[in-house]
Amino acid sequence: MDSNLVPFSVTRLQASVPDGLPLEWQGKAFNSGALNIMLDDRSGSCSCGVLDYAQKRASAEFHVRLEFPEFARMLEAVEIPQELTQPVCAVLNSKGEILDNHSFFLSGSCILQEHGLFPSRETRASVLPGH
Repeated sequence: MDSNLVPFSVTRLQASVPDGLPLEWQGKAFNSGALNIMLDDRSGSCSCGVLDYAQKRASAEFHVRLEFPEFARMLEAVEIPQELTQPVCAVLNSKGEILDNHSFFLSGSCILQEHGLFPSRETRASVLPGH
């Protein structure tokens, strides 16, 4: 293996968006309420990546589960079928520059698994670089 390449596994990921995200469903705008993001350990796939120090680039694939507990509770209250309130599973393919201090900020697009409420052909998700 090339000594400039450092493979890694992602073993923990927990993020939240307390203010939620804007959603449109059946022509109506909603706020999702808090959004929770975690590794999808149930997928059986590895969330892993590679640091390429020769190119100063990092890349990773994350298998994630997105939960909207407040929005799900609201839908359950109006007796929406349970399969529509389940978490959304996705694969995030991300890349970013390795900085001089060895940190990196990753960004990329998500490939969503089919979900009754968020059809993959109509739903887009991505992660923008942060600081």
